[in-house]
Amino acid sequence: MSEAVVPVHTAVAGRARFSVAGLTLIWLGSLNLNAGYWDIFWPQLLQGTGMALTFVPLTTATMQSIPPQRMGNATSLFNLMRNIGGSVGIAVTGTMLTRQRQAVATVLGENLSAYDVQTQTLLAQMKAAFMARGADAVTATERAYAALHGMLLQQASMISFVWLFRLLGGIFLMLLPLILIMRRPKGRVAAPAH
Repeated sequence: MSEAVVPVHTAVAGRARFSVAGLTLIWLGSLNLNAGYWDIFWPQLLQGTGMALTFVPLTTATMQSIPPQRMGNATSLFNLMRNIGGSVGIAVTGTMLTRQRQAVATVLGENLSAYDVQTQTLLAQMKAAFMARGADAVTATERAYAALHGMLLQQASMISFVWLFRLLGGIFLMLLPLILIMRRPKGRVAAPAH
């Protein structure tokens, strides 16, 4: 007996779940440094809902044809592979985020110059603010440079997060057609008589 292609309503539901996950990642890709609690809450709520609705059918479709006597081993392997996949994904995205942050910080740093009027004005304002708080001129200058470097790293981090959110959202949306080629699992195998 040949395997049937997943019914249309199941494929539509799967595409809807992946669409929600992808679109919320793209939504998070529009954040900036002025983002507040609610700017992150709503996309995260929708994304969590979409992901929860994705894993239950995936687990069901994977385990449906497993005989009951092998279910323990099968669920263990399934969870092991899911955990390994999640760990690899976290490691890869963490590495990508760090490298992107370094690259963006380098580009932003190339555009900062002690000879630029705007940079000189900003450093003078920060130095004056630190001196107003009781720092001497040398300490205030060092703190102004450190604060400017901190601002640069903040911007680089935000740009990197936005880039990564958009990349992951695009990957989710590109996976949508794969749902249509999923096959329905064969019926549950009957347990042997004792």
